[in-house]
Amino acid sequence: MKFSISYIAQAGTEEPIATALSRVADACIEAEDFGFDTFMIGEQHFTPYLVNPDSLQYFTYLAARTKRIRFCSGVIVLPHHHPIQFAERVALLDILSDGRLDIGIGRGYQRRAYDGLGINMEDSSERFDETLEIAKLAWTSENFTYEGKYHSVKDPISVYPKPVQQPYPPIWVAGVSPHSLEKIGKSDYGFLKNPSDNLETSKLQIDTYKAARRAAGLPESGDRIRLDRMTVVLEDRKEAKAHADDVMRRFTRLFAGATIKPPPGKSYEHYQSKQYREDRGLEGGYDFERIDAEQMFTDPEGAIERITYLRDVVGATEVSFNVGMAGMSPELISRVMRTISEKVMPAFK
Repeated sequence: MKFSISYIAQAGTEEPIATALSRVADACIEAEDFGFDTFMIGEQHFTPYLVNPDSLQYFTYLAARTKRIRFCSGVIVLPHHHPIQFAERVALLDILSDGRLDIGIGRGYQRRAYDGLGINMEDSSERFDETLEIAKLAWTSENFTYEGKYHSVKDPISVYPKPVQQPYPPIWVAGVSPHSLEKIGKSDYGFLKNPSDNLETSKLQIDTYKAARRAAGLPESGDRIRLDRMTVVLEDRKEAKAHADDVMRRFTRLFAGATIKPPPGKSYEHYQSKQYREDRGLEGGYDFERIDAEQMFTDPEGAIERITYLRDVVGATEVSFNVGMAGMSPELISRVMRTISEKVMPAFK
């Protein structure tokens, strides 16, 4: 199994955003030292839920300060970007990082960002497909044209530079609806599984992804499912849960503020469901016992048991440990990563 660090760039109470962003870099460098495979950060707009609006720009900075660890955006909301500029920036970063880039993309679920950028959210699925199709042409073709509903390339163009990784960096896509998961699976992309759905829902989503791959004739050996879990793993289980309870209270408030307007349309039905709201603490108030049952707030022995369950029962091929939420202190993040590196990861080698 592969193990990643997924960092939620959230500022603590009255903490300057510059300080929060500096902590991201420190955590990435430590994650490399501790032997994690990949470092992920997300991007969002117009909300303190995440204070990073540009993962590709931030990864360029991190690439200069690291040597081995891979980077994966978690996620870039593709409909927010111009396809040619997106393709250029990805290719340039792939070169500057010596081919250490994975592309994590999705349609997004925060209506505030679509409204703020002046993009119709109900067009997100079509925009996503079109933007990715053009980007792949830009990475692989010379003198191409394209005519779509939202973008057109009327005169033949060639986009430079091309990525180091051929034909392009590995693509991972986030999704929750059956329609999205079927598209992800049959397209041979990796599946980025968010940390908030309960394990039963997660298993159903992963099964849908795998079934689509089998129907498309794609082998099980190529399945890529990176399942994200909110994480506080320490030697003392009670201490881990106490820290987790503290940071998750603030995290839940920030998330509720970022999702106050539900996304519209049939393709976002899951986001409008009672189950979605319950899993994220938006229905019925904060419930740490419910959160604890789904996440990774435990000691090394408990973490090994949960990861084994995520692999053998839920179907994950990789686990991403989600830290940084709600202003976790650098000292606590470092302790968590060291504990996982020294006491948990060796059990899966």
